[in-house]
Amino acid sequence: MLTLLVCLAFAGAAVYAAYRDQKLGAAIVVGLTVVTVFLLLMEKGPSLAVPQMVAPPTPTTTAPPAQPSPSAP
Repeated sequence: MLTLLVCLAFAGAAVYAAYRDQKLGAAIVVGLTVVTVFLLLMEKGPSLAVPQMVAPPTPTTTAPPAQPSPSAP
């Protein structure tokens, strides 16, 4: 709840600053866009940001069962 209140306070200050100065407003929009994209990427997990190499599975071979050798009479 505290995080929400702080974010709303910053948002209100940003809206007021953008209303007073158009150049500052454009900078605020760019900054908010970058932060939003960063947070969305971090929410999905760091594994998506850096691709990891996965080793191919090793085939398993099974030996055929041993056949009994015919004994010589």
